[in-house]
Amino acid sequence: MLKDAKLSPYDTELVSRIYQSKESPRHKELKQKIGDLLAQVKGVTNVHIDDRFIVRDHGKRKPDVWCQYQGKDLIFEIQLSPLSPRYIFNRYDFYRKEKMYLIWILDDFDVHGQSQTERDIKYLTEFQNFFKLDENSSQFRLLCDYKYPFLTDKNRLLTKWLSKSVSLSQVKFSETYYQIYYYNFEQNLKKKEREQERIQEQIEKEREEEEERQRLEEAEQKVGLILYRLREKWLREAVVYDDIQESLNDLDWEEREVLNSSEAFQPKGKEPRLHYWFSIAKKGHLHFLDFMLSSTQIWLDANVKSSQGFSVMKTLFENEHLPHKLYLTRKLLKGGYTFLNSDESLIGSLDIPEKEKASTIILCHLSNELRSSYRVNQLFQHRNLFCTLESAKRGKVVGFGFKPDQWISFANNAIHSYKEYWDYIEIAFRHFGIWEKLIQLDRKGTFQKKLRQYYDEKPAQNYDCDPLFFELYPELIE
Repeated sequence: MLKDAKLSPYDTELVSRIYQSKESPRHKELKQKIGDLLAQVKGVTNVHIDDRFIVRDHGKRKPDVWCQYQGKDLIFEIQLSPLSPRYIFNRYDFYRKEKMYLIWILDDFDVHGQSQTERDIKYLTEFQNFFKLDENSSQFRLLCDYKYPFLTDKNRLLTKWLSKSVSLSQVKFSETYYQIYYYNFEQNLKKKEREQERIQEQIEKEREEEEERQRLEEAEQKVGLILYRLREKWLREAVVYDDIQESLNDLDWEEREVLNSSEAFQPKGKEPRLHYWFSIAKKGHLHFLDFMLSSTQIWLDANVKSSQGFSVMKTLFENEHLPHKLYLTRKLLKGGYTFLNSDESLIGSLDIPEKEKASTIILCHLSNELRSSYRVNQLFQHRNLFCTLESAKRGKVVGFGFKPDQWISFANNAIHSYKEYWDYIEIAFRHFGIWEKLIQLDRKGTFQKKLRQYYDEKPAQNYDCDPLFFELYPELIE
């Protein structure tokens, strides 16, 4: 058999040692003990102690002990000396092909050892279970050393070796590898890995929750300081808010959410906070209201209704102690306030010239059409220009001191006063049909004279109102 195996000189020497060990007193003692004890086990039959060859086409083997247990062939091989990898694998392959369960009895095996044989056997054994005869038992039992995975308190996955005395009834049989095992290391390792993942997810979740709690606590502290300083500003009727703005600029998105969800911006009693401020504000609070309406970090709903269903503008105008109502109206418009038809009477109640009331109402309605509220100031800065364009669109003069049909006087004033914006005006006049009307009405030729003079002078045009022009009158650029 040694000749047929074509072994290397080193392997040949190892095999010679194996066969020599088989004749040793210890080897003979273990074979006999195993065989005798197996014969007493319920379900075990046909026990053979080193007296039979298993002969097949692919070779023959003479096991140390061979028996049947519950319809399965069990092969016991005793290892007392170093084994070559080829010897180990040949034995394993031979018995697996015959669907026989090879059980190594490792009499001098150290699970922590690093000899070549120990490493080879560990590599070959799928379940990381290693067996010795339990010689302290009067019945057949095996001492099983098995690798056990466990998690530390810090969720580290480690392994350790445990030992247990087991009977044949306690072991399991793998029909894939034809090995026996008491503890399925790979299966339990995967369970521990999944448990480790779940625990790690929980640890991460708790860590994130703790970080979120700390962030929230820090945000509340920062917000609390800002709110305290805002209350101080209100009480002192402060004028300068640069320090508050710097603090607001320093807030991240989450901190801004904390700020705007704070009690300071919730309804006071039944009244939304903005209505409450406008209802109790005095002249000295103008700068406070200006700041609150201007800040992009403070999210105030300018369209929220009072408990009685009134608009913020109505609440503002009903406060007799609060001046500069037109200024605050523009601030509301910049803050997204939608000007209502019912608000026209509020503007009409102001002690200002009629034409200013009319133009203000027009511009307030136009502001509703702006997608970008920051252009509200520009709209009011070019009050006369946009009232001129709006007059052309409506087909009657509005927002000026002219009568609705005083087109010649109106046009003469426009070409004289708004020369740098005349391109906008002429486009509107032509598109909305005012141009033909002007030519027909210009019996004295005053408008056409001013028009010729304009073309002779060719004054430079200012196109800084392009964004507003395109947004409010898209039909003029088609």
